[in-house]
Amino acid sequence: MKRSLFFLFLGLTAFPLALSAQPQSSAANTLNDQQTMGRRVFRQRCAVCHLPPVPGAKVYGPTLYKELIIGNEDAIRGFINDGSKGKMPGFKYGLDRTEVDSIVEYLKTVEKTVPKKPDNSGGVIVND
Repeated sequence: MKRSLFFLFLGLTAFPLALSAQPQSSAANTLNDQQTMGRRVFRQRCAVCHLPPVPGAKVYGPTLYKELIIGNEDAIRGFINDGSKGKMPGFKYGLDRTEVDSIVEYLKTVEKTVPKKPDNSGGVIVND
């Protein structure tokens, strides 16, 4: 009994350390307060459709990155507020202007990800 409690305690104390050891992008360390808030709101409200739940899974909305956002900030705000016909819901009643602006500012820091595909040996290779 004491041994199982010891391992439970060890596991519970090691889990937060393992999470903090996850790789962080260098951009994550340089986000200002508005971008940090935008990242939080994006993860809470947008990630379910715009990020894959697991690598290789289907996403329901387009993957968003800074090249799509920069220069199109007003259009992106419009999509967030009003949605699009049949696919994306509008958030004009669920997000205030500060949150929408924060999402846009955060997305202007997001690098484009390179999709991975399996090779013939079952490993993973990165497309160039």
